[in-house]
Amino acid sequence: MTTPAVAPARPAGTGAKTSAAPAPRPYPFPVGMYDNEAQDGGQFSLLQTTAPQQFPIYNITPTGWIRGVWFDFNMVVTANSGNTVSYSGDNPVSAVQKITLRDLGQQAVIGPISGYDWLTLCKFGAYQNIADPRADLTWTAIAGSGPTAGSFSFSLYLPFEFCARDSIGTAENKSKPGWTVELWLNSQAASYNQVPSVMGTMQMVAFPVSYSSPVAASPMGRSFSSAPPLPGTLQYWRTENGAVPASSANYDLVNGIGFPIRNLIYKFLDTASGTRLGGDAAFPSPVTLQYGQIIQFAKTTKRWASEMGRSYGLFNNPDTALGREYGVYVWWRTQDFDMQPGAELRQRYLDTKTNQLVRLSGSFALAGSLNVLTNWIAPVTADYYSIVQG
Repeated sequence: MTTPAVAPARPAGTGAKTSAAPAPRPYPFPVGMYDNEAQDGGQFSLLQTTAPQQFPIYNITPTGWIRGVWFDFNMVVTANSGNTVSYSGDNPVSAVQKITLRDLGQQAVIGPISGYDWLTLCKFGAYQNIADPRADLTWTAIAGSGPTAGSFSFSLYLPFEFCARDSIGTAENKSKPGWTVELWLNSQAASYNQVPSVMGTMQMVAFPVSYSSPVAASPMGRSFSSAPPLPGTLQYWRTENGAVPASSANYDLVNGIGFPIRNLIYKFLDTASGTRLGGDAAFPSPVTLQYGQIIQFAKTTKRWASEMGRSYGLFNNPDTALGREYGVYVWWRTQDFDMQPGAELRQRYLDTKTNQLVRLSGSFALAGSLNVLTNWIAPVTADYYSIVQG
């Protein structure tokens, strides 16, 4: 007779229970957060003079996780008499001589850059849908001979977050003193083509835009992520320049080399006039951008301007709202998810290595100064691919 098989004894205490299901992953940042935008202690006034002046240091109020800061500038002139005020070139944003954003260790993260370079950062950096400061509903620049001629208003944005889809670049802002901003008001002569007969007063107000800290969990018990992806990852904006002759020339980029580059904004001023208008006509066409041994592009300035216009929605005359900027050509790497800059998965940043060549080449019709405003990312892991979305 065959003896029936006996099932092995169940370990004591196990019963018929199954293992518990793993806890659900936290909701991604910024789910559970609250948006916060409020005027803080950044409110200053300065009477303009014949020389540049520094505003008091602006210490950004602790707000949680900071996305950026809006700055509203309002020049008030009330008694112009006898002068016909006019603007040209970089006016009136040239009233900001320079700005610098410093981190908690007082290292420069953005700047120092001029008010006009700040305008191009806003316009081409891909932080808002319609980002041209000249197209802002509050942009004004009163010309002519009236008593308020010389008054103007504009708003400029100082970014931390560089991709709104997942809030990467958002910086921890929970202590004071912490992030600081240095701002300089320019001289009257540098702010206008023809100045008003009296000095105006520049009013500056700052509005930090932040995410608050989240509550612990949703009503159903699923937790929230308490920090953005890769906290400590920062974006930088710096400017550099070099003289070029009235002939074939190369310009090799210095800033951002060794990091993933997000934007390059080239600006040319000819020596004779010192203006972007003169530099516009003298900019090389065709022009070549080389990355190591790879030619990124070789095209005319007309083709370059056309591509900028189609992506950024530019259709008006240069140096006007929603027009291109004289002497300014942008190479953007922020368009790989949709058909607009800022729709980015960070897959097309220029991943440079130490000492790698990034060279602009062409024949300049006039001698001048080539300026480059570089936007690069410093991943907290020091690995470009850690910030790439699949």
